[in-house]
Amino acid sequence: MSQKIRAKKPPVGAAGAAYFAILGVYACFCVGSSVYFFTVHQVRNGVMSLLFVLIAGVIELASVLFCVRTRPVFIAGVLLIAVGCILGTCYDFYTKLPVFDVILHGLSGVVFACCGFALMQVFIGEPTSLKGYVACILFGFAFSMMIAVLWELFEYMSTALLGLDMQEDSIIHGFGSYFLAGSHNEIVIVDGIVKTVIYYGDGQTLVIDGYLDIGLYDTLGDMLVCFIGGILFLAAFAIDRAAGGKLCRALILPPAKKFAARAAAEGGSELAAGESGS
Repeated sequence: MSQKIRAKKPPVGAAGAAYFAILGVYACFCVGSSVYFFTVHQVRNGVMSLLFVLIAGVIELASVLFCVRTRPVFIAGVLLIAVGCILGTCYDFYTKLPVFDVILHGLSGVVFACCGFALMQVFIGEPTSLKGYVACILFGFAFSMMIAVLWELFEYMSTALLGLDMQEDSIIHGFGSYFLAGSHNEIVIVDGIVKTVIYYGDGQTLVIDGYLDIGLYDTLGDMLVCFIGGILFLAAFAIDRAAGGKLCRALILPPAKKFAARAAAEGGSELAAGESGS
């Protein structure tokens, strides 16, 4: 009588344990933050922190659907960006530590470049030649910059349509303007601005020590930092290629089919070992 033998799943291992530990710590942080903000009656921050838990669920769902287990180092980078969003917005780190936003955008430049590298592998397979490897890192860089552009467009639409202030304002003390000159053949330079008085509403005034830039410097500065992060990714992976590829293997998964084949092979070998011992 024939009997169907069901292959055992390969063991989770140290990398799998680290993966689930990182997801667990992240989920606890989000839930804990949500409870804290609801306790102090900051409903918006409480809801936002709770919604960020969904990121962990999306990551695990993707790993099940595509039969891959994300590298612990990479998943830590992704979730660190998510934690940074909560710290920056809800805990006001963007105000308390102005460089915090720069750090997050630089990190996102590297993390999304890794995403682009892995995505390119879906189309061309795991790169074995120099040409394929160059294609992957260049696509990773381009993918990172595309995400940066889409994010800045999202910030602009949130400002324009919802009245939010996601494009951070900056105080500047000078600018050049074709508009004030009335022609694109000359430019008016306004420099050394020490004070701006804004009249608004029903006779209300607001005095600013300088001139208020409403998002231009923040938007382009964020994209520049992401660009630098992408350049660092290119340099690091180019050097890593010559050094044996340890960094690439630590951050980038092989294509899903290849990863699934490896898992099946490991499961089959374990099953065979179990049968020989019985």
